[in-house]
Order: sequence, then structure tokens, then C-alpha cells
Amino acid sequence: MPKKKIEKTDGLGPLEAKKIRIAIRQVWHRSYARSLCVKRCVGSGGYSYCEKCKKRAPKIFIDHVEKVGDLDGGFLSRLFCPSERLQGLCKKCHDEKTKLERKKN
Repeated sequence: MPKKKIEKTDGLGPLEAKKIRIAIRQVWHRSYARSLCVKRCVGSGGYSYCEKCKKRAPKIFIDHVEKVGDLDGGFLSRLFCPSERLQGLCKKCHDEKTKLERKKN
């Protein structure tokens, strides 16, 4: 499937919104709430585990319980939420959750 080309606009268009969203998510990646969630997913042996299926996983994906969505009035408050509204998921569980969320839209 070819990539969809985004037209340039004068002002805040889809391309600028995409760049802003990426930059804000990079800041969130270093947030304290995210690091607390990562620490919560490390077991006694030092291995990461999925909070949903409880299995060991080589990599954990930190996911928001509530979908963050696109840039709008509540984007920042949904993105920078407390750590209890974040979950550490293995790739399989994360992919399943993402697929379900995309089906709903």
C-alpha cells in the first residue's frame, strides 16, 4: 500500500499536526509516569512481564488504558496521565489491543 502524501498548508495543517504529535510523544517517552510503569513491569528476577497475560516478555510496550487519540483539547491530559492509567504489554497483547481500538473507529 503506497504512502499517502500529505499536502502542505499555510498554517497548522495535517503535516504540522503530525510533527507536533511526534515531538510531544518523544517528551512523554521520558516522563516519570512512564518510567514508573516500566519499573512496575519488572519482576523479581529482573525480567519484564506483561501486565495483561502475565508472561515474561523480552520487550514491554507502555500503553495507555484510555486511547490518547489525535491532537485536540484533551490530548495532553490523556497523554500525560498518572502511571496507574498506563499498562505494560507484550507485543502480542499490545497488537491485539491496538487492532481492537482501530476497529472501533
